[in-house]
Amino acid sequence: MNLRIFRKRNRLLHPIKAKTLKPTGIALVLILVSFQVCSSPEKEFHTQKILNPKGIPVLIYHEIVTEENREPGETVISLKKFEEQMEYLSSHGYHPISMKELLLYMKKGTAVPDRSIVLNFDDGWKNVLNAVPALKKHSFPASFWIISGPKGIGNGEYLEWSDIKELAANPLFEIGSHTYSHPWNPKDNLVTWVDHKVPGKGNKEALFELKQSKKILEEKLGVSIDYLAWPCGWYNPTLIQLAKNSGYKALLTTEDGANLPGGDPFQVKRIFIDGKCDLATFIEQLENPRYIVCQKNQKSTQGNSPYSY
Repeated sequence: MNLRIFRKRNRLLHPIKAKTLKPTGIALVLILVSFQVCSSPEKEFHTQKILNPKGIPVLIYHEIVTEENREPGETVISLKKFEEQMEYLSSHGYHPISMKELLLYMKKGTAVPDRSIVLNFDDGWKNVLNAVPALKKHSFPASFWIISGPKGIGNGEYLEWSDIKELAANPLFEIGSHTYSHPWNPKDNLVTWVDHKVPGKGNKEALFELKQSKKILEEKLGVSIDYLAWPCGWYNPTLIQLAKNSGYKALLTTEDGANLPGGDPFQVKRIFIDGKCDLATFIEQLENPRYIVCQKNQKSTQGNSPYSY
């Protein structure tokens, strides 16, 4: 059966007109609670409304580079620009929260600070360590999505196990699965496997990618790995079910939008932060969460799949 990928097709090029988010239609309720962000006891959250009409955006970063010869783009941002964005978040009342807090908000309407966001770093590139000082400086929680097989561990460009263990030991940070080998070829990936479009590959091979990644990370880190981010944002209903069967409690996409109470934890929305975009565009994305491509005459390669119908 040819299952449709859950992914928006036509990405808009910058600049684009902001769209008004639809109201949830759910009454606002107050919870008289205050809590702390991970390891930062001095930073308390004030009592907040359970529902935020704008919801919570999840921001995706990949490589954080210092080399001047690296061209910024869809998955590459300079350290200088990243630090500028973190300073903006800190000085304008934004509150990065953990994946666990996001999912409690989605599932139960648990109170979160106003202007809550979530920071994600996909693939486990070695240069993502460049982001850590800024995250620590502002006491910002973040999640790192690791490719657990040989492709993604210790091959020079990716984090070593020692790096991953150090990140996992910091209460600010979480580790998640990004599959075992990150299949990303448009004609040879998890979706084409379960759609039986690749000879010799099917549900069994896809299930291995999901289970093996979780198993390795849990054995190496000694923590439960409950969340998975789909490579390139490519997935379909069959893969969602396989991931549930593998023990994952939440799945992350590259669908535009903010996450609201009652949203599906197996289709968490996330937006790319394009390293080519300026600070004004970043601010626009915070207000109206969606991916904006800032390279001239270019569309996103993430999440698009020409074979899904």
